[in-house]
Amino acid sequence: MKFQPTNSWFSIVLDTQRQLFVATDKLHPELRAEGVTIEDAVANLKTQA
Repeated sequence: MKFQPTNSWFSIVLDTQRQLFVATDKLHPELRAEGVTIEDAVANLKTQA
């Protein structure tokens, strides 16, 4: 798989124990949100910002 650099304001990780994606704000790492899909996690993070 080839990854390309982006200018995104968040990072995504997969919690394999709970099978949830976790989105974290790059400028404010204390802001975290979870979702079943990457899109859900990012949308939940946007509501916190």
